[in-house]
Formats: sequence, structure tokens, C-alpha cells
Amino acid sequence: MWFKLQKNYASESKYTIDTELSPGNLKFLLEYLRRQYLLQHKKYRDFSDIRIITENGLSYLSYIVLVPKTNQHVNVTVNASVPIGVIMKLSDPDTAKSFLDELYEDLFLTVQLFEEEIRKTTLYLAFVPGEKMVPESESSGIVGRIFTESMLPLYIALTALTFLFFWIFVEYAPLIVVSLGFVLSLFSGKLVAKSGNWKITKDRPEILLLQYYFSPENFKGFRKKYAQYIFEIRKKIYEASIAVGRPIDCETASGIFSTYGIDCRPENLSVKKVNIFQIVKKAADKFGLSTPEVVVVNSIIPNAAAAGPSPGLGTIMVTTGIITQLEEDELLNVIGHEMSHLKAHDPLVLASLSNAEFLLRFYVFWPYLFYFGFLSFWIYFLAATGLIFFFGKFLESRADIDSAKMIGQPKVMAEALRKIAFRRLFPLYKREPAFQGYRRSEWLRFDPHPPAYFRIAQLERLEKPQEIKHTFFKSIKENLKGFLRA
Repeated sequence: MWFKLQKNYASESKYTIDTELSPGNLKFLLEYLRRQYLLQHKKYRDFSDIRIITENGLSYLSYIVLVPKTNQHVNVTVNASVPIGVIMKLSDPDTAKSFLDELYEDLFLTVQLFEEEIRKTTLYLAFVPGEKMVPESESSGIVGRIFTESMLPLYIALTALTFLFFWIFVEYAPLIVVSLGFVLSLFSGKLVAKSGNWKITKDRPEILLLQYYFSPENFKGFRKKYAQYIFEIRKKIYEASIAVGRPIDCETASGIFSTYGIDCRPENLSVKKVNIFQIVKKAADKFGLSTPEVVVVNSIIPNAAAAGPSPGLGTIMVTTGIITQLEEDELLNVIGHEMSHLKAHDPLVLASLSNAEFLLRFYVFWPYLFYFGFLSFWIYFLAATGLIFFFGKFLESRADIDSAKMIGQPKVMAEALRKIAFRRLFPLYKREPAFQGYRRSEWLRFDPHPPAYFRIAQLERLEKPQEIKHTFFKSIKENLKGFLRA
């Protein structure tokens, strides 16, 4: 059928979308795309002839989309396979590639949204072969949460602590706070290393991630009855499989699962094995650095972070969430981003900048801040904090460029960012020029990262990143240009 259709079209473009979906939930994807994308975005795209077709045991979604302000149209076919195949047949070979890329990004982001829904009813169990005991705690502690979520709460907490120190130590409080902050920044790598659930080494380089998908109703019942037994389930599966050299599959796990009300079905179970140490070592080699300490935090939040004042005292932290979501080449590029931070001493640079502003605030500007009333202090505080975060955008953007330069895969890095930050790329129609104000507000957030759309576009524009001489200056130029054009 596809070959007959192809004769009526001038040319075609093919795309693929990597997915973590198991065969058991992949079969629901096409209907989700129909409802959540095609039917909900008819004002944004002109769709027609929407069909879900099953032939010879294979299912695909087919639809036609008109190209705005032209007589052109594109026939899109989405195959429910791993990876997900996307074929775009063009009525006119001159159809703008940028439009086709937007159609692909529409599908990519909606697939990410579907995967997020699936994660809500999925049991995740992580294992490191060679460990004597699987970690019992599901949480990573406060240090881990700071680095896997947001550092803004830490900044606010330190500010509140400052007022307490002022009450106790009076004029010496700023010096004490800065000294404590400097010590923390020097030892931040070691603190993060101790906060991880697993330490990854040359002898224990791999992590295995078991995913078992439930229907929403079954997952609700499982959590209600057996949530407190997660550690016990993990421990028994570890002892029945990894500890004795057997694979993790339904044959191994079914007896254990059945004890906890789970009817193990192979199509709902998947296992991913990743050699984290090798990926970090490869990234370190690309940057000419020794391999830093590596820890994995058991958190569904997809994130990676670098901590420490230098490569020698640094730690790379990755979460099980990001290992689950990214392919190995994407993970390599993200680790490359973190290597750039360590090589450039970015954690120490930001800490020093914050400390300098802190001392200036209390020893130089303090008498003037209350001249116009207490409100002037908060205006200054928000402005100073905003500038520090904006400077952080230069460092984050430079780390993206450095990763592209040293690893040599800017488009793979862009794809990784799409997966990690896909929520910030919704709603789809806010990419249009009419939503310029929305774009500007993204730049003004108290976040050291530039907007996701900007980072992705910057990476996709890089044709020869290895020829960039001064990545920091390029980052400043691109960020200022991106902010002014938003």
C-alpha cells in the first residue's frame, strides 16, 4: 500500500524517534497521537484524512497536513515500531525543510508526553552488578535533591540563613557566610559523591534498569498494597538474577512478582543495561581529563550535574531517570556538557561570583539599599540574583557548544535536550512569532539555563563546531542575540 501511495508524491523524507516504550504500551501510541496531537491541534495545523491502519500485524497512523500559505501538502505515516518510524511524502519537492522539521518535532514532543504518562504507571528498579546490597532508600537525600531538581531553593535557604547569622554575629556575618560557602564549594564534589545511591567505578561500571508497565488501574492497586515492599522486591530479583548470573526476565521474575500481585507479561517488561563508567570515561578522554568520580542517584527526574572546584576534585552525578530516557550517544553528549563545566571550573566561578555580590551587598551597598525604603533592598536583591543567573546562561550555553565541539555530535545533543526539557517546549503553537512575549519570559526566569528552544536551535545551527576557537565568547554573543530577538 505504501508503494502505491509513494507514486503519487514527488519525494519523501524519513525520520526516526527513539523510544523507551515496551511492545505492551507501544500499541497505544497511535491512538494517543491521534487524540492528543491531531485532534487537539487542528487550529495550529490543517490536518485531514486521519487514519489508523493495521496490515499484516503492523499498525501505522496516516494523515495529511497542508503547508500554510501554499498549495503543498505532506502525507505523514507513523509506524508503531522500535524505533518509531516517520515517513513524510511530499506533494512538492520544494516543500521547506524547516516545515518538515517542525512536523517531526511535533511528533517527537507528543511521543515524549506519552512516555511521561507511561512512566506514571511503571515500576522502575535499578541494579548495579557487584553490589552486595541493593540500596534501600528511594530518595537521594537533600544534597542529591538539590542537584537533581533546582538550586534556587538552596539560594533562598542561604539567604534566610544570612539573616540568622546577622542576628548572632552582626557585622561579621557576611564573612562567615562567604567562608562557609567557599568551603562547601571546595568540597561539593565529595558531598555529591556521598549523596548518590550507587558509586560507579571501573570494577562496577554498569547499571541495569528494569521497567515493568502496569495499566493505570493495576498500578494504583499495586501501590496501595505493595509500595512499602519495593526494596524487598528489588532485593529478591537481584538475588534471583544478577547475583547468580541469570538474566532479568519474566522467567526469572514471575515467581517473585506473583507474590506481590504482579502477573509478569514479557511484553510489559524491559531491561536496559548501560555502562555508565565507560560513557563518562569516553567523555573525559575527549576533553583530555582524568575520569572524575561518578555516582548514580535513584530519581525519576532526568538530570545530570557536575560538582566540585576542578576536574581532579569533581564528581559527575546522573539520575536513573536520564539513563532511562536517553540513548547512549545522547548520554555521552550530556556528560560532555558536564565535563565542560568541570574543565572550566564553572561551579567555583559561580560560587565566587555569588560570594563577591554577597560581600558587596552588605559591606558596600548596604547603607544605600534602605535609602528609598526596605523595598529597594528587595529590588536590588532580585536584580542582582537575576544577573547572576543570566551570567550562568553564558556558562550553560558554552558547555553545550564545548560538548558539540569535543564530542562532535551537536544534533545528538539537541535531541537529548528535547527529551530532557520537552515539557518546556509545550504548547506546540507557542513556537509561533505571535507568542514572542512568552519567549521573552523564559529568558527572565531565575534559571541558569537558557530557554530549551534556544539551546536546541543553537546546537542544530552548528555545522562545524570543531572550528570554534572561543566558545565562551560565542556563547555570550548568541545568548545576547537570542534574548534581544525573543
